[in-house]
Amino acid sequence: MQFQRAHVSIVRSIRHVSLVRDWNRARGARELPEFAAFVPNERAGDSADLSVSDITREDGKLVYICRHAGPRVEQVHNVSMPSRPLSDCLDPGMAAAAKPIWDACVVTKLPVYSIIPVADRDGRPVTIEQVFLPYARGGSSAEVMVAALYACSTEGRFAHQGLLRGHAKVPLHWAVIVDPSMAAAPRPADDGDFELDDGVLDDGVPSAAR
Repeated sequence: MQFQRAHVSIVRSIRHVSLVRDWNRARGARELPEFAAFVPNERAGDSADLSVSDITREDGKLVYICRHAGPRVEQVHNVSMPSRPLSDCLDPGMAAAAKPIWDACVVTKLPVYSIIPVADRDGRPVTIEQVFLPYARGGSSAEVMVAALYACSTEGRFAHQGLLRGHAKVPLHWAVIVDPSMAAAPRPADDGDFELDDGVLDDGVPSAAR
């Protein structure tokens, strides 16, 4: 399975949409925006839900080292994250499901939007939405990945602590590449909830992992 490309309108969180549009404006005519130009919106409270990771390459594989994680991000991961590989901040199964999403962000040099359905410690259903944004540091390769997290529940209040840990079965990770060059699709007459297609498309990276 491969990633579908989608217009930014598929992203549900207003803050995530704003981050993707800011990323695209900062990019301009270049392949990637410079990380030095990235400034979290403190008035909107972005910092609490952001993580920043350095991207390195070891033996041909991409490795992500967390340099900053906001308090809500650490709550959801239930671990102190800075200076640790992102894969060590998750249980092995969750890390294996998430890594193709991180890699797609780096390989395509485009934002990636993901949705993970989980439950909190009291069994309440929670949806975790994340946007991953690639940045450069003076070159043409992605060297930094900014991730923005948003969690919500149809039942209102829920516990953030450990939402991404301790799952007996790894939940399905849905993801799409957000392509700013795409035109928005026309809305159907009955505007209902969207579904993310996991069919075979055109980027050579898995769109969903179990």
